[in-house]
Amino acid sequence: MDYYTIGYIASGILIIIALVISAVCQSKVYSAYNAYKTEPSSLNMTGAELARKLIAEHNLNLTVKMCKGKLSDNYNPINQTLNLSEENYNGTSIASHAIVAHEFGHALQHAQGYMLMKVRTAAIRASNVFSGLVLPLVIVGIILQVFLIGGYFGNILIYVSVGLYALAVIVNLVTLPVEYNASHRGKQILESMGCTSDDERYAMDKVLNAAALTYVAALMVSLGYFLRFLFILLSINRRD
Repeated sequence: MDYYTIGYIASGILIIIALVISAVCQSKVYSAYNAYKTEPSSLNMTGAELARKLIAEHNLNLTVKMCKGKLSDNYNPINQTLNLSEENYNGTSIASHAIVAHEFGHALQHAQGYMLMKVRTAAIRASNVFSGLVLPLVIVGIILQVFLIGGYFGNILIYVSVGLYALAVIVNLVTLPVEYNASHRGKQILESMGCTSDDERYAMDKVLNAAALTYVAALMVSLGYFLRFLFILLSINRRD
């Protein structure tokens, strides 16, 4: 068994492990959120009111909107909107406030020019533009290798496609520190506003740390698929 085959098998095992971890992490997010979504926060306000208060205090030009779905909360840097799920938009729990503060942390990153967020945004845009080209480039590259001009230009296209696929790995890699930083900012914000009891701090940690682990799993999944794709192409290239 050569190292191409070993790498292919190992990448498949990594994908399976990562998918299992991803499912477990997702379950932990919902479990942590459900455990604290009825625990009242020290702040006597809804998630939407908290978001607007933070926007006013930091003098940012943001819009707060309600969006569909459970835990679908997000910050959109393109139109500068804080999109809060209905449960968190109207919620007064420490879980809702933790999610809102986390998303506002992303808004602060954007407003303050946080470098890693700029890198992630650029990588996401590039990935969105080029992701659809990966499979066509692979197909054209293989055709060139097998039927036309001896494989030189085919090799170039195939390895370019691998490089494009690597953008997904870069996006997930850069996402990790961006998400952890947003959570850190969110916790600091809530603590500065009076959410300082041990129970509240524990709840914030449980909810936000569980959410952060999902990004670790996403990185593992994208890395597994990238390696699998790479070893397939290396094996094809070797045989040719």
